[in-house]
Amino acid sequence: MITLTSRGSGWGGVFALGLILCFSTGCALTAKQKAAVSQFSDSAATLGDVTSSELKAMRHGAVKMTIERLLLGGKSKDPNLGDQTSLDRGFELNRVETVSAATLALAAYGKTLASLVDDTQSADLNVASHEFVASLGNVPEAKKQLTDEQLEAIGTAIQEVGTLWVDWKRKQAVTTIVKASRQAVDHLCDLLIRDFDPKRGWVALQLQVIEDPLIAEATNALYDGRTYNDRKIALDAFRLAHGNKMRRTEVLTRVVDAAVAMKQANGALVRAVDQLGWSVQDIRSFAERVRSLTNAAHIIVTE
Repeated sequence: MITLTSRGSGWGGVFALGLILCFSTGCALTAKQKAAVSQFSDSAATLGDVTSSELKAMRHGAVKMTIERLLLGGKSKDPNLGDQTSLDRGFELNRVETVSAATLALAAYGKTLASLVDDTQSADLNVASHEFVASLGNVPEAKKQLTDEQLEAIGTAIQEVGTLWVDWKRKQAVTTIVKASRQAVDHLCDLLIRDFDPKRGWVALQLQVIEDPLIAEATNALYDGRTYNDRKIALDAFRLAHGNKMRRTEVLTRVVDAAVAMKQANGALVRAVDQLGWSVQDIRSFAERVRSLTNAAHIIVTE
C-alpha cells in the first residue's frame, strides 16, 4: 500500500529528477551561449570604458590646444573660434556628461552581462545593473527606448538571481536583460555613431576648429623662430596638434566601427539567447573592432 508520505516522497524524487534533466538539457546557458555572452559583454564593457576615457582626453586636448594657440598668436579674428575666453568651447561639461553617460551605459551593460555569466557575487551584479539603468537615465534619447515594464523586468531578473536554482535563474536573467535592452542598446550605439563620426560628428568638428588655427600659429612661430627655445615652443605646439589630430582621425574612426559592429552583435546576441539560428561571427567581429580601438588608444599619447 502506498501511503501519502511515500507518494509524496516519490513525487519529490520525480521532481528532483526533472530538475536534474532540466539543468542538463536546457535550463542553463549552453557552453556556446555562455562563450558568446562572455565575449560580447567583455567587448561592450571595454568599448564603453575606452570611449569614455578618450572623450575626456579629447576635451582636455581641446583646452590645451586653445591655451597654446592663445600663447602663440593671441586673440584670433577667426569667427569660427567664437568666444576665445571659453577654453572648453564645444566640449562644455553638460555636453560631455551626456555623451559620457551613453558610453558608461554601454560599459555597465557589458559588466552586468559579464557578472551573470561569470558567477560574480550578487553585490557586484547589483552595482553594474544599477549603473546601467542610472546611466540610461542621463541619456533621455536612449531611455525612451525602454518601457517601464522593461525596466521593471530587468530589475526583477537581477533580484531573482542568487536563489536556489542559480543556473536557471542566470539564464533567465540574461535572456530578459538582452531582449528588454535591445532597442536601448542599439540606440546608444547610434548615438556613438552620430557623435563620433570622424567627418560629420560634433566631436571631430570641434577638434578641427581648434586644431587648424593652432597648426597655422605653430607654423608661423617655427618659420619666425630665431632661437632653440623659439623653435621648441613651436614644435611642442605641433606635437600637441598632431596627437589630437590622431585622436580625431584614428580613434574616432575606430569608435564608430566598434559601435556599428556592436549593433550587429547585439542582434546576434538576442538570437543566441533565443537559440534562433545564430552565428558567433558578428560577436567576434565586434571583439576585433574593440581590440583595434584599444590598441590605437594605447599607442596615441598626447602631452
